Amino acid sequence: MLEGPARVLWKEPAPERASHWTPTGIWPDEGQLAMVREHLESERPLLVLLDEARNPVPILREEWQAAPCRLLEDLTGTCHGDLMDDEVIELRLPFLDWLPAAHRDRAARFLSDSDTALSRTPVALLPPLMAEKKHDGVPPSPRFARRIVPNALTASRLTAAIEHLFAAGPQQCTAGSRLGEVIR
Repeated sequence: MLEGPARVLWKEPAPERASHWTPTGIWPDEGQLAMVREHLESERPLLVLLDEARNPVPILREEWQAAPCRLLEDLTGTCHGDLMDDEVIELRLPFLDWLPAAHRDRAARFLSDSDTALSRTPVALLPPLMAEKKHDGVPPSPRFARRIVPNALTASRLTAAIEHLFAAGPQQCTAGSRLGEVIR
């Protein structure tokens, strides 16, 4: 799961119209939220990537004005999309509002701790993925992580990382890099 701007749902304009994309909602909706809760209650693996959690969502005024009233109310408390004077509006999404408070608090601590590590260590010496450590008394899922070098994590590498992070015991890595493979 990605926390941050990726949670905004967008509607693509019709091909025959020269129009803007329109924000239509925020993930998760009620049905998706129920699925996430069921997923967590059954202790299935869930990795939440927080590398963009603090980033604002830039929205053009025209996109904002075309947004549904319920989205405007969710984000600003009012349905008046015409109150914005700037060409680009930067919105902040509520931090992990789809998770219970205890998980949100853990995620905030992880972000703070990883900020400290990032401030002390050159990025070149860090792994491409910083993951929350397992702790006694903490549920196995969700786990929180930050992509330090996002382009270095192909889908197969991220899948292997998830499998490794949620493995019950020691395991062999299934997505090793081949000698000479370019890491982006």
